[in-house]
Amino acid sequence: MPIKLTAADWRAIFPRAPQQVVDAFSAKQAVLDKAGITATRTRLAYFLANVEHECRGFTIPNLTENINYTAARMAQVWPSRFNKGGSAATGYIPDPSKVVAKYGRAQGWQLKALDDIYGNRMGNRRGTSDGSRYIGRGGPQWTGRDGYAALERITGLPAVMNPEIASRLDLQPEICAAFWQWKGLNRYADAGDFAGCVKAWNGGSNGMADRKAQMAGNDPIICRLQVVSDQAAAIPDAKAAPVTKREAVAGGAVGVVSTAATAGVQQGWGWEAWAVAGLLLAVVAAASALGWWWWRKRRAASEVLPAPSLGLLGTMPMTEASAAVPPMPPIAKPRRKRRPTAKPAVKRKATNRKAA
Repeated sequence: MPIKLTAADWRAIFPRAPQQVVDAFSAKQAVLDKAGITATRTRLAYFLANVEHECRGFTIPNLTENINYTAARMAQVWPSRFNKGGSAATGYIPDPSKVVAKYGRAQGWQLKALDDIYGNRMGNRRGTSDGSRYIGRGGPQWTGRDGYAALERITGLPAVMNPEIASRLDLQPEICAAFWQWKGLNRYADAGDFAGCVKAWNGGSNGMADRKAQMAGNDPIICRLQVVSDQAAAIPDAKAAPVTKREAVAGGAVGVVSTAATAGVQQGWGWEAWAVAGLLLAVVAAASALGWWWWRKRRAASEVLPAPSLGLLGTMPMTEASAAVPPMPPIAKPRRKRRPTAKPAVKRKATNRKAA
């Protein structure tokens, strides 16, 4: 069963995100459920920590990578390309002078740099502007022509022809879930391999400390979440009527009146039309009241209450009384006890024997 997040939970996770993003995640959690992100707390924790790091909790302008780099910032982002020493194991020492030496300072040098840095990899075509066109966008920061093609394949969004669509606020659940699916990140979360998840996400370990800090900050929120099955008792019974018949009739009447009033305003009725509508409404209301009174009277007449002096059967119609009381079994006649017949006395024969 998936983990359930409310709108309040999403706001707690993304405290500075635009309301449109929070509303989208709240309304479209099924998209994350389908990708398996909400199947376990570990998957959800890995997902949220990386998304928060990549787009700073959906706060970067237009959810688009800022390409207005300075030479120092570019050297910091790609230290393996622009450094004056160090290694991947010990850490590179960024060197901004190498950025200036390669791309200069003329206007638009950043586009030239991105076409070079991103060119001929990630599906970007050599000798084109793919590198500066398919820059990081959306919560996951989709990058490269291959990435946008995968986004289009998974979601159906025209991301290759219109890469800016990856920045739409209302589509972030689909865009983030598609990235998670494309990279196959469930397996890293299930193995507890956060470093492997980060490497699959951006090709290295950039921002590892911030990603772990984001995950630690979300832990209290994720731990208190419940799976849907735990909340089954709180879900109302779909078979139970949400309102009574009387409430339904009243609601229908209000709906008819409000619809008619709205139509009148839109069509610009004059006072004559409003007077006719009011008269018809009064007639309908009077007829409804009369019908209700008549129905209540008939119902009261059919309900006969028992009189205390006669008991229940004394006030019930014969048919109801016979149905209410089961028939008595026939009374059996008592058996007559037979008197024991006296046995006839046995006559002894007289004997001539004399007493001795």
